[in-house]
Amino acid sequence: MYCVRVWLALVFSVCFLLPFSAEGSQVDLRIPHGFEFGISRKDALNLIESSKLKVVSDRKYSNDLRKVILGGSLAGVALDPLPDHETRLEFYKDKLMSSSILFSFEDESRFASVKNELIGNLAGVLGGAFKMEKMFSYEVLSWDLSDTVVLANLNSRKKTIEVEYVHKPILEKKTAKDLRRKRREDPGDPARQMFLDSNFSAQERR
Repeated sequence: MYCVRVWLALVFSVCFLLPFSAEGSQVDLRIPHGFEFGISRKDALNLIESSKLKVVSDRKYSNDLRKVILGGSLAGVALDPLPDHETRLEFYKDKLMSSSILFSFEDESRFASVKNELIGNLAGVLGGAFKMEKMFSYEVLSWDLSDTVVLANLNSRKKTIEVEYVHKPILEKKTAKDLRRKRREDPGDPARQMFLDSNFSAQERR
């Protein structure tokens, strides 16, 4: 999935869920969650190491795709009580393509209140024109901006909230390569591709 933003140093992020006025606020979509789009995995790991955060997972999914998960967030989250959360970074050809923060809640009422605040804050800064899709307990809100796709993934059953920022210029390069692979009839990973294509219906074998 596409999987959210937190500012580095003095840069303010709506994903901290801080009370704020959207009027006059400035959003730098190049630096979600303290990591600038396009930076290398090595530079990201250096930032993580200097912040004394723990890398939970660093996995290579293909020659071009790698994901790093760290416990907590680079600049911290202003929520009281502080929920469990982790930052997820996705690199394509060693360039940061997407960044998200996943919040996990134990209390259903706390999940609901943060969810409402989050949606209000995101709509106030990014605009009210967003798409919403819902299936069972899973709900996705998306904002398609000039160079960035912002996704809010809400799961009421698991009581999780994930806000993801995807850099479109890098994503388009990945999409173009996936298309070229399809045209060469390279089977790749059928299960993963079915998810990326949102084609969950089983095809009839001949």
